[in-house]
Order: sequence, then structure tokens, then C-alpha cells
Amino acid sequence: MRCYKNLFVISVTYLIIVFFIGCSGTSLQTKDLLMSPKIDLVNYALSSNGSTAESPDNSPDHPPSAVIDGDTSSLNWDNGGGWEGSLSYLRSNEPLKRSYVQINLPSKRQVKQIVVYTLDSQKYPASKYGLRTYNVEYWHGTGWARIDAIEGKPSTGKIKSDRLSTVESNVSGKIVHNIKGELITDKIRLVPLLSNDTEKDYDLTSFGGRPIFNISGSAKVIEIQVWCYPSVLEPVAFEEQANLSLVGKSQLSADEKAIRSILNNYKQGYDNEDIKLVMSGFADDFTTLDGKSKVDIEKNATKFFEDYSSINLTFRDIRIDIATSADSATIAANYTLECVSRTDNNIRRRNDTLVFNFHKDTDLNWKIKSAK
Repeated sequence: MRCYKNLFVISVTYLIIVFFIGCSGTSLQTKDLLMSPKIDLVNYALSSNGSTAESPDNSPDHPPSAVIDGDTSSLNWDNGGGWEGSLSYLRSNEPLKRSYVQINLPSKRQVKQIVVYTLDSQKYPASKYGLRTYNVEYWHGTGWARIDAIEGKPSTGKIKSDRLSTVESNVSGKIVHNIKGELITDKIRLVPLLSNDTEKDYDLTSFGGRPIFNISGSAKVIEIQVWCYPSVLEPVAFEEQANLSLVGKSQLSADEKAIRSILNNYKQGYDNEDIKLVMSGFADDFTTLDGKSKVDIEKNATKFFEDYSSINLTFRDIRIDIATSADSATIAANYTLECVSRTDNNIRRRNDTLVFNFHKDTDLNWKIKSAK
């Protein structure tokens, strides 16, 4: 594990282009740069943490409250453990009649991971009775949207990135969803589409010509965990990232807007793992304090993207100081960097400060000249 941590720190150091200087003026040691591989997240989906659960259509013997009671075992299924939802929408294929189980969190939280436990025991194996295909959705204030997630372990289901389903062809009892980017919400719901015991037999045709089927099988969910940060991190407003506001000033100058635009492209490059966008603001003769060039930075950034996924970079407290000559500037910003290791699937997170020096080139375009 120590090897993985050091690799992460080295990659982050070059990608962020921040060189941490102590009070004595010397670089901090590698051990001081290590990020914890795990975050102390809280499962706010638990009823004991103030959450509630609801469903418009479920078996009375398997209520929605069972998915937030903290019991992830399937052994109590015959005695009322877990939630059982209907798949009757398949009878005439009417999406608006889909069942769901919804979790109402006690307040808005920043969600980082959702774990779904479907029925899976020796008597009722997931491959025969568990959820096969479903959506995970969040409430964004005016409606529901499917969550963009990446697959975690353990899971043998296939997590998709299309508009049809979040997971398909699942045969595992536990499916882990690591959230991509920043997601703040107070409602999460699971919408089942198919179970592994679903059978659809033709019954008759309605007057409108629509086929009607007999449906067997049901959606069986044992527990849903919604892992969040203990407190909601204040998101950076889009206006600030898009250079539309600055503390202490009512209007930005053209130079300030241009510099903030470069910083925003840098952030978007991280979030989308787009190396060209990350490097777009760097001058060709960029150098670091220890002599690294633009080419060195690009190589290390590319390696970083190979080793880590679900990258999310957030800037706060951006300050821009433009020289009286108007051809150079220094920016300082606090940042939070989060990502998921492709090696061990653990989340990494770091808070620190970034400092860039900008300079206008011969075409009067701002470029990142160096970093402190």
C-alpha cells in the first residue's frame, strides 16, 4: 500500500503543479504529502441517521423501511427482511408505472458512494433471484436524473453509461457505485427494471393492439447504503469558475476573465480526464522550481489519468494579482482534489493551495509561465 500512496503523491505533485514549501523554505518530505486512501464517509441512508424510505408499490411483507435498517444479510428474507417491489410495468411495458424505492436523506449531502445489496443467499442466490437491471437516480430539485457512476468492487454486474440503465446483467449480491464528480442531493431512489427471476409470457392483445404479458418475478433489495461526507462541501459556483464574479470587485477586467478562463479549462481537463484541455493554458517554455518542463508535466499527467479515475478538482478562494505592467500575474487558489485508484478502488482526497504565475505572450494571450 505504501508504494501506491507514494505513486499517487508523485503523480499529483506534477499534475497539480504545486510545490509545497515549508516555513524553512525547503520542500516538504514525501510522507508529509501522503493522502489517506480512505475517507471517513457516513452512511446517511440509515434510519438511525434520520433517513426515511418510501415506495409506491411493494409487498406488505417487505416494506421500503427494510432497506435502511442497517442489515445487509439476505438470511432474513423469508421473515420480512428487505424490500420487494413489483415489476408489473413490464406487463404492458409502461415506464411511467415503474416501481421504485426512494431514500429521503435527513438533509442535503455530498454523496460519494452508493452500495446496493440485492437478495443473495444459499437458498436465494443473486444469479437466480437478485436484481438484474436497474437505475439509480437522484433528485436535482425539479426532477429525477440518473446518476453517473463508475463500477466498484465487489460486483460482477455491468455498470453502463447510457440513458437506459445504470446496471445491467447483474448476478452479484452487492453492487458498488462510486459517484463521478460532485453530487449533492437529499433524495436517492432505485428503479428496478428486471430481476433474474423475471419471466414475461404473452397473455393477450389489448384493443389498441398493444401486447399484454403475464409477469413473474419481483425486485428484491436487501439494503441501500448512501455514503456521504460528514458535512456538505461548499461547491464552487459556476459564476466564479466562469470568471463572472470576484470577491471585493463588482466587475472583472478582461485580463482577469482570461486568466480565470484558463483556470476553469484546467479544472475541466481534470474532471474529464482531457490531457489537451489540462495543458492548453501552459506556455511552451513553462518551467517549475525544480526544472520540470511542459513536456514533463504532460507525461506525468497522462500517467496520472492512467492510474486514477473519477477525478474531481474544485477551486475555492481564487485570488488574482496582476502586475502594474499588466503583462504578468500571480493566482493563488485553495483546491480539493478527489479521485479513485484504479488499483485498489479506494478514494483519495487532498486539500491544499495552488499557485500559478501567468505571463502575456507576444500575441497578448495569457499563459501559465511557472508554478510555485
